Order: sequence, then structure tokens, then C-alpha cells
Amino acid sequence: MVTGMQNLLQVLRKKEVLSLCFTVLVADFVLGIVWPTFSLYATSLGASLTLIGALSAVLGLTRILSSVPIGVLSDTTGRKNILLAGTLLFAASSFLYTVVPNPYFLFPVQVLSSWAMLSTFFMGMAYLGDIVASHERDVAIGLYTTSLGLGFAAGPVIGGAVAATYGYRASYRVAAVVALMGFVVARRGLVDRPMGQGGAVASEGTASPSDMPLSVKLSAALKKTNLLAASVASLVMSAVFSGAITNFFPLHAASLSVSEATIGSMFSIRTLISTLVRVPTGMLAARFSSKGPLVTALALAMIAVVSISYTTIPVALTVFLAIEGIAWGMFVTSGQTFVMQQSSESDRGIAIGIWSTAGSIGSTVGPFLLGLIAEWWGIATVFRATGVMVLVGIVVLWYVSLRQRRALLPGV
Repeated sequence: MVTGMQNLLQVLRKKEVLSLCFTVLVADFVLGIVWPTFSLYATSLGASLTLIGALSAVLGLTRILSSVPIGVLSDTTGRKNILLAGTLLFAASSFLYTVVPNPYFLFPVQVLSSWAMLSTFFMGMAYLGDIVASHERDVAIGLYTTSLGLGFAAGPVIGGAVAATYGYRASYRVAAVVALMGFVVARRGLVDRPMGQGGAVASEGTASPSDMPLSVKLSAALKKTNLLAASVASLVMSAVFSGAITNFFPLHAASLSVSEATIGSMFSIRTLISTLVRVPTGMLAARFSSKGPLVTALALAMIAVVSISYTTIPVALTVFLAIEGIAWGMFVTSGQTFVMQQSSESDRGIAIGIWSTAGSIGSTVGPFLLGLIAEWWGIATVFRATGVMVLVGIVVLWYVSLRQRRALLPGV
């Protein structure tokens, strides 16, 4: 039996995989430069807090509307073309941020940035599923998501140093140049995979007709209960990260007199630990089942957010934030693996588009609803309400798993 470590070594020998991992590492590095300072930059252009919130919402709304169309496009025109377009969109948006005359012109640039994320991170996952064997897929996704974590961890360090010395515009232009480096690597290292009319040729004997209408493919994907269950989990976990953790954890910590520097250190620890667990999670999923780590990730997230609401000691807050980071690292690896298992090459873009759309809804609607809860009942209640929401996600996964087991029993 091939072990997870042997699978990892096999994957590391593949030029396409390494090129893809470098491409998405660069893309997340670019985000790591832009995101931490974007609100400060927008404010320097005269943006109000309300406008900054609207600019953030545009990212999520664009993802909701564009995830499935871009997934369909990747199924019909090829993943490499979409990935190349994504790296160019990162370069273009990073540069355009620096030439807008007022904050309102940031709205179309945000749309470009959202398309860039969809075309690289999510379609990169689809490309990875196309090029690795099924027994290598789990560890390959672990390596892929680790590359994402490393890129986003390094971006703020470099971007912050450049911004502190030369200003925000200079750091964003550095990001544009780095994105072009990702384009060059993707152009040379990735391979054009021929697509049949209306879709790719499905792999491993799971083909669907190449001339099947896209509406039929989409309908068939939406009928896959496992895919819908994974999408619910994506919605919930995105709401946890984008709502409770990103927006309200800093406010909760600050209310306990934790300094901004300490809060930044807490998030650095979270990011590092989240990155470190991704390859091991892929190996674990390769040996057992990706659904197990997926449920475990949800359970850890629930424990972490509820515990945060009752915690007043900074060290304990750091521990629970790190546990949430572990949950997130496990989720992005096992969740993407799970979606891969529910799709073939011919409909993988659609499946990932559905999964991404659900996550986009969570990251867009979640913060708004949690904001209302914070306004009415206080910040601590946000984390408890988030815990209940995660519990619902666990119940959905359990229910789907139970239905599948019953369906496999004779006479049921």
C-alpha cells in the first residue's frame, strides 16, 4: 500500500504541480500585500467607513455571481487559459488600485480582483484535480493549500515593509510585478489540456457526454447531495472566518485591552499553524476519508468560537484562535478534496463553482448578520451564534452521510 509520504514525493516530482503551487502562492502573496492595507489606502483617498464596507461587499457579490460561470468557462475552454487570465487580472487590479483618482473608482477594480481570485485559487484546484491521480489527490491538495498559506503569510511582511518606506502605491505596484512573475511561470509550466466540445473528457471512467448541455450538467451537479452538503460546510466556515474571526475577534480582543500589536501576533500564529496542518490533513484524507477531517474541522471551529466568547485571558484567546486556524487549515484541504471526489474532469469546474458560490454567500451574508447580532446583543453573542451555525453544518453532513448508508443497505 502506497503511503501518504510516498504519494507526496510522487507529487513533488511533477513539474505541473510545482508550477501550479508557485502560481497560487504568488497570487496569495499579492493578496497578502493588498488586503491588510486596503482599507487604510481607501481611507487615504477619502473613503468613508460605509464606502469601505461596500467595497468589501463587492468582492463577495462578484464571487456569488461569477463562480459558476467561470467554472463553466474552465470546463469548456481549458483550465490553463483561465489561470493565465487570473494572474493577469491580479497584475492589472494591483496596478489600477494605484491610479484611481477617487475611492469610487475602486469598485470596478474590486470586481477585477474578485475575478482574479476565482480564476486562480478555485480553478487552480480544478486543474490540480485534472493532473494528479486519484490516490495522489489528497496530498496534492494539502501541498496546494499549504502554498496558499505561505503566500498569504509572506505578503503582509514584504508589502508592509514597502508601504512603510515608499507608500501604499509602491507596495501595490510591487504586487503587480510579482503577479506577472506568476503569469510567466504558469505560461511555461502549465500544460494546455484539450477540451471536448462542451466540456473536458472525464477521467477515470467517469465521463459524461461531451455534448451534454451546460444546463443539464449544472442540474446534475445540484442533485449531488454530497456536493450540496460540502457547499453548506463551505458557507458555514466562510461565515466563521470572514465574520466572527476577521471582523469581530479583533474587536473582542481590543475590548479586553489587548494591544493591536498583540492581536497581530495572534493572527500570525494562527496563520502559521493553519498552514502547517494542511499537508498532514491531505495525508490523513488519503488514508481514510476526506469527510472525517471535514467534520472534525467543523467541530474544532465550533469549539473554538464558543470558547472565545467566554475567554478573557490573552494567552487563552491565542490558543482558541490557533484552534480555529487548525480547523480552517483542515477545512480548506479536506473540503476541496471532498469536492474533487464528487466530480469528474468534465464537470469539475461547475462543482467547484457551486462550492465557491456557497462560500461567497457565507463570507458576504455572514458578516452582515453577525454585525446585527453584535449590535443587538453584544460581541460575545456573535461567537455563540456562530457556534450554533457551525453545529447546523455538522448536522447536515451527518444527515447526508446517514442517508447514503441507508441507500447502500439492501431492501432499504
